[in-house]
Amino acid sequence: MPLKTLFLNPPSFENFDGGAGSRWPATREIESYWYPVWLAYPTGMLEGARLLDAPPHHITAEETIRTCKDYELLVLFTSTPGFPGDIRLAEAIKDANPHIKVAFVGPHVSVLPEKSLQEHNVIDVVCRKEFDHTIVEYANGKPLEEILGLSYRKNGSVVHNADRPQIENLDALPHVTDVYRRDLDVRRYNVPFLLHPFVALYTTRGCPAQCTFCLWPQTLMGHPWRKRSTDDVAREMAKAKEYWPYVKEFFFDDDTFNTDLVLHVARDYRLRHSQSHEGCRMPPPDRRL
Repeated sequence: MPLKTLFLNPPSFENFDGGAGSRWPATREIESYWYPVWLAYPTGMLEGARLLDAPPHHITAEETIRTCKDYELLVLFTSTPGFPGDIRLAEAIKDANPHIKVAFVGPHVSVLPEKSLQEHNVIDVVCRKEFDHTIVEYANGKPLEEILGLSYRKNGSVVHNADRPQIENLDALPHVTDVYRRDLDVRRYNVPFLLHPFVALYTTRGCPAQCTFCLWPQTLMGHPWRKRSTDDVAREMAKAKEYWPYVKEFFFDDDTFNTDLVLHVARDYRLRHSQSHEGCRMPPPDRRL
């Protein structure tokens, strides 16, 4: 059996929109929350795991600390603005449950794994970049030195194992909507330019562009573009419509939503007689194609 694992988008400070699903951490005049898509994938891969998205569900630090008493492994998605508070929360969790292992994931620790481990003993391991399989292998007890993408301490020094190859077969990953249904309340998520309620998911990973302002390709998923099959995307969307008949919009929160994939998914999805609004992020057509 794997370690009993809690995947956590931690509680944060008032009016802060950030954490596991936010592309642009910022303070806002209204509540705005993105889905913790990155955490949902490995949650669905580990038996007995749970996803706790504290901010949209208004779960306090005190409630989070109590919840963590029942777990053996905490996987905390951190961001640069929230990192100091996340460290304090992790320390309080370890004080209440000294045997819990703490793994940090996310852009901040992927860019600064050595500094994060050197300066903060509460962090046991850092899972760099795409952490789906890295954290699953850790939870299943694989020897540390054999886990690609892992950073950890050994004999007073920080060890960085080789990077893990990027996931090529995205269809092999679980559907995040199954985790959403079990662990989240989709009505808690609100983004001003999307219909409410909405469901966000990824159909691709990676982006070949080199935009310096963009978070995910530079820090987590890399630039090689990989896509799920249109059949797999259509199955998940149809299933989500059954789970939540009241959902008004599916949002493909991809970095680059390729035109060819758009046409195939739209055609396939219409065959399933669904009536909903779809949104995506897509660049202008490239005349070279």
